[in-house]
Amino acid sequence: MIEKIVKEMTLKEKVGQLNQHLYGWQCYQKVNGKYELTDLFKEHVKEYGGVGAIYGILRADAWSQINRENGISREDSKIVITMIQEYIKKHSRFEIPALISEECVHGHMALGAPVFPTNLAMGMTWNPDLMERITHNVSQELAAKGGNLALFTGFDVLRDPRWGRSEECFSEDAYLTSCMTSAAVHGFQKEKNGVAVVVKHLCAQGGCVGGHNSDAALIGPRELREIHLPPVKAAIDAGAKAVMAAYNEIDGIPCHINKALLFETLRKEYDFSGIVMADGCALDRLLLLDDDILKVGSLALKAGVDLSLWDNVYLRLDEAIKQGYLTEEELDQAVLRVLRLKEELGLWEELNTYSLPEASDLLLQAARECQVLLKNNDSLLPLSSKQKIAVIGPNANHYLNQLGDYTAYQNKSDIVTVYDGICQKTEISPIYVQGCSIRGRKFDIEPALVAAKAADIVILVLGG
Repeated sequence: MIEKIVKEMTLKEKVGQLNQHLYGWQCYQKVNGKYELTDLFKEHVKEYGGVGAIYGILRADAWSQINRENGISREDSKIVITMIQEYIKKHSRFEIPALISEECVHGHMALGAPVFPTNLAMGMTWNPDLMERITHNVSQELAAKGGNLALFTGFDVLRDPRWGRSEECFSEDAYLTSCMTSAAVHGFQKEKNGVAVVVKHLCAQGGCVGGHNSDAALIGPRELREIHLPPVKAAIDAGAKAVMAAYNEIDGIPCHINKALLFETLRKEYDFSGIVMADGCALDRLLLLDDDILKVGSLALKAGVDLSLWDNVYLRLDEAIKQGYLTEEELDQAVLRVLRLKEELGLWEELNTYSLPEASDLLLQAARECQVLLKNNDSLLPLSSKQKIAVIGPNANHYLNQLGDYTAYQNKSDIVTVYDGICQKTEISPIYVQGCSIRGRKFDIEPALVAAKAADIVILVLGG
């Protein structure tokens, strides 16, 4: 069926299947508590006769500028996604639904969804079985809402602790990372529920120069093979159906046009038959190296990138074919991979109804197992409830700062900060001083010093 559809598709329709151009929150608007589809979304569907994938319909955070007022509640998620899918099918000649992709780095990044410990914390559990149970729960969460692609960080091996995305890594160790990533893939894809995992980022993003996000990875073939590729091999062996390319370059070649990486290693050596997704705007960033948009798009497609993310480069692949940069046969291979994944996930079948899963016991177990006591000199712990305690630091009493990155807005009443928790356990009210801010150069050191000197115990709550 898939091959027949591809043969009958126009160039524009094929290009549409390789695109994930829209941000999900651009597809709907909330008016008086009701959800409506936007003209921008409808025009995009009309122009390309469908949509390949849509990212982040349910995302809600400061970056997306979606919150509890203008976002989609946990209970309404399936309603909105169904509305979007029905519109796409109705306005697609072949009634092809879109892949709905969502961030699931440590829980589904959506309003009301459970938030699990970050990968850095989960690495401290040394418990792949627990990791598998968690990702299975997240998969069930996504399936119940009508989502399909769970974006999950599993390839990044931390080599420089200055990197701002360190918390997405399980550790600096390739073996531990491989074990946890393999378990995560098994969990996400444990049952046929319409969900596949997109493991990111391929490859060596954790080896960025100076800890600068998306900077070059100055590594040789031995380090690539021994440190950064083992988690990739582990994920493919576990059955991962999709991967995401990394922003960085390796030995001067950006990962998104690195055919040796995306084709020779990933597809031929590792026998990967799924799809490769671009990272956000990564294809547009290639224009900094060469401003020929048709050439850049063709290089990425030929290297092995099947599905775009937010960029403009892949919107013009039809022009690249007409100008001779690319053949239609090369385009067809990517379209076939995307449509096969849709077929494999059952997107053409009757929509299944799944219940939102319960996660409280799993959340508690994960929180307990990821705690690490480095040392307890002179039996300092457990603390006495009568000791005078100073709680200092920018993360000590900010409810969202307890949860890690890739976290949607949460109800403040559902979160206990470190300071709140200590208040509940002590007879003497602890002193709280922020000390410094997370961003910028706001320092208030003197009150922090005064509080520290007056206390028996100082608890510093720091971090990025």
